[in-house]
Amino acid sequence: MITFLRRHSGMVSVAAFFGIKVALALVLLKLSATGLDPAGFALFSQFLLFSALLNLIASGGVQHGLVRQIAGSGAETVQARTAFRAAVEIWAVVSLAILLIIPFHGSVSVLLTGNAAAGWIVPFIVGAAVLNGLGQLFAATLIGTGKLTANAGAQAAGLVAGTAASAWLLGRGEAEQAAVAFALGSLATPLCAVLLARGCPAIGLGMTRGLGAERRWLLGYSGAFVVAASLMPAVLFALRYVYLEVFGVDALADWLVANRVSDVSTQLLGLFMAQWFLPGLAGTTVGAASLVLARKAFLVGTAAMLLFAGLFAAGSSIWIPLFISPEYLPAANFIALYMIGDALRVSASIALHGALARRRLFTYVGLEVVAATLLAAITLGLIVAGVREAPLFGYPATYLILTVALGAVFTRSAITAHRRSESDPDGR
Repeated sequence: MITFLRRHSGMVSVAAFFGIKVALALVLLKLSATGLDPAGFALFSQFLLFSALLNLIASGGVQHGLVRQIAGSGAETVQARTAFRAAVEIWAVVSLAILLIIPFHGSVSVLLTGNAAAGWIVPFIVGAAVLNGLGQLFAATLIGTGKLTANAGAQAAGLVAGTAASAWLLGRGEAEQAAVAFALGSLATPLCAVLLARGCPAIGLGMTRGLGAERRWLLGYSGAFVVAASLMPAVLFALRYVYLEVFGVDALADWLVANRVSDVSTQLLGLFMAQWFLPGLAGTTVGAASLVLARKAFLVGTAAMLLFAGLFAAGSSIWIPLFISPEYLPAANFIALYMIGDALRVSASIALHGALARRRLFTYVGLEVVAATLLAAITLGLIVAGVREAPLFGYPATYLILTVALGAVFTRSAITAHRRSESDPDGR
C-alpha cells in the first residue's frame, strides 16, 4: 500500500485535494445557509462568486500554458525561466487592470447585492485576487516540475484558512465580515506556493532573448483558455433559456440540479487532467509513451466518473436530502443518468489537454467548438421535438459521438506506433 501511494503520489494528492475542496465547500454552504438570513446569504454568496471570478482572471489565464512550457522544456532550462518571467509580466499588466475596479467599489456592490453600503468589501477581494494571481504562477511552477503534492498542499491551505477565518463570523450572522475573512484567509495559498516553489530552478527572470516569443505563446494559451472556458457556458445559458420557455421552471430546476451535481465530479476530472496528465504528456516525446499515458488517463478518469455516478445512484435517497433538498428526490434518476455523460466526457478532456501539451491551440479551441456545436444541435433538436429529457440525452450523446471519433484516432495512432516499433525495435 505504501509503495502504491509513493508511486502514484501525484494522483493521490489531486484526489485528496478534491475531497478537501468539496468538503469545505459543503461546510461553507451549510454555515452560510444556517447562520445568515436570506439577504446575508445572498450577499456572502455573491461576493464569493465575485472573488472566484477575479481569481480566475488574475493570472491572465496563463497557468495551463506555464505548466506546459515548464514541463515541456525542463525545469532547469533558460526557456523555463523565461516563460516564468513572461508570465509574471502578463500577471502585472492584468493586476493593474483589476486594481482599477477599486474606485468603482460602490457600483460593484450595487451590481452584486443591490446595495452600495457593502462596497467596502471590494478592495479586500481585489487585493487578495491580485496576490492569488501571483500565487497561481508559483503553483503552476510546482505542477510543471511534478510537485503535485506540494501544489495540493498550498491550494488546500488557502481553502482551510479561508473557511476557518469566516466560519465564526458566519455563525454570528456577519455576512460582510465573513466574505472579507474568507478572501484574506485564502492568501495562505500564494504564501505557501511561494515558499514551496522558491527552490525550483524554473523560478527566475530568465533572459530577454526569446521573451517576446514566450509572451506570445502564453497569451495564445490564455486566449484559447478564455474561448474554451466561455463558449460552453454561453451555449448552455442559451439552451436553458429555450428549455425554460418550452418546459417551465420546474423542468429547468431538474436540469440545473443535475448540472450542479455533475460539476462536482467533473472538477476532479479537470484537476486530474490539468495537474497530472498535462505536465506528464508535455514532458513525454516518445509516441508510444504518450499513448500509454493517454490510455492510463482514460482508464483512471472513466473509472472515477463511473464511481461517482454509481455512488450517487446507490445513495441518492440520502445525498439529495442531505446536500440539496428533499424536493429534488424525483429527479434522482435524471441526475444519475446525466452523470453518465461525465464518464463519456473523459476522452474529450484527454484530447483537449493533449492539444495543449503539444501546443496545438487551434486544435484545442476547435475541439471545444465541435463539442459545443454538437451539444447545441442535439439538445435544441430534442427541445423543439418536445422531449423533456433533452438535456439527459443531449449531454451524453455529444460526448459519445466525440468518444467514438477520438477512439478511432487513438486506435490509428496506436497501430502506427506499433508498426514503427516492429520495424525499428531499437528506436533508431
